[in-house]
Amino acid sequence: MENLTKFDSIQPRYLQHRIHFKIYLVILLTISGLILSFWGHKLSQSSLSSVYDEYNDEFWLSLAYFISFSCYYVIWLRTRINKVVQVFPTHLWVHSLGKKEEILFENVASVKIIFWSLFYFKMKDGTKHYFSSALERLDYIWEGFHLARPTVISKEVYEAFRTKLVQYDHHQKRKEWFFRHKLVDILNWVALPASFLILTHFIQTREIIINNQGMYFFRLGMYSVLVIMVTTFLFSIVLKKFIFDKRLRLQLSTQADDKLRDLEFEGIILHRSKIMQMITASFMFAMIMRSEMNLYSLTKTREDLSNFNLKSGHTLLVDNRYNCLTCKYPVRDGDIVVFGRGTIGQIMASEGDMVGKISEDKTGRIIASENIQEVPKGHIAIKLPNQQEIVMVKLGELIGRIQK
Repeated sequence: MENLTKFDSIQPRYLQHRIHFKIYLVILLTISGLILSFWGHKLSQSSLSSVYDEYNDEFWLSLAYFISFSCYYVIWLRTRINKVVQVFPTHLWVHSLGKKEEILFENVASVKIIFWSLFYFKMKDGTKHYFSSALERLDYIWEGFHLARPTVISKEVYEAFRTKLVQYDHHQKRKEWFFRHKLVDILNWVALPASFLILTHFIQTREIIINNQGMYFFRLGMYSVLVIMVTTFLFSIVLKKFIFDKRLRLQLSTQADDKLRDLEFEGIILHRSKIMQMITASFMFAMIMRSEMNLYSLTKTREDLSNFNLKSGHTLLVDNRYNCLTCKYPVRDGDIVVFGRGTIGQIMASEGDMVGKISEDKTGRIIASENIQEVPKGHIAIKLPNQQEIVMVKLGELIGRIQK
């Protein structure tokens, strides 16, 4: 191995790993961004210890994801993204991570076909170099080696496997083409989610009050990204399994050596599938908007709240629509709500009402009301779980009502 400063001056064939490895990286980074945004939001509301106590399971799941992602990237993905193979008449140059390695055809002791498009060269010193259709135009390597060492592989085996390599290369190209309709992709990944955010905000704000604009748009953005990713994955799998894989099996079953791609057919199928994906995504966006799914969230209790019949660690569904007094979804006396930085309490009175703490004597008889005061305008009186303290909370600090 030696440091790579530039490719050789001779212009050979350059074989790179396929673009979908970069797409995998983009998807993983997007998921990472969503996870980090979630933890950033929670840490902005409370201390690290409180967040860890409340979201212990989610913390370890997130940590497991980042460890798996890091291992996958370092061990597998990084070398694929940064790898190029040059094919010469007598040797290969394998460029990877700023280094290059020479593989001389004359030093190859044997060739082994494993399955599908995977094969390896076993060198005279015992090392093995593996190649698969994850590399573009893998048939160039196969062809180059056969021309340099025609006696190692029989002509029949060479021709049969070369035909398969060409077919698998076409098969991989079909999958890559799913991401090549740039105009449709812009509509699908940019225009459609942006329209969803704008239209949803316009419709929902006519009936509800949004106290936390940042969190509101974060949830909408999360739903839009998830919908586009799910529909993209779904349609790519459908095309692969029910159209392209079937076409590949049909090609492999024929005896003809000419395995040309039907580019017109593939283009029509992919273009129509993108349109169907947009329709499906639009339907899912409409369902989210109609059900107001983005206006619900989950939280966990940090300790036992026996007065509210809530146990520690119990997951609660919070309806974020209930955060006002006179809107379509008003909070009322007796509702258990979340406010501030995840504090849970029970509404005792609304603005303008009189509220106070009740005392009892040793026998349990009510003897007087203490600290009677009027609830200020724009506030509500909330009783904390300890039953001893009543606080005045601004309506803008209400997060939502707990749904038991």
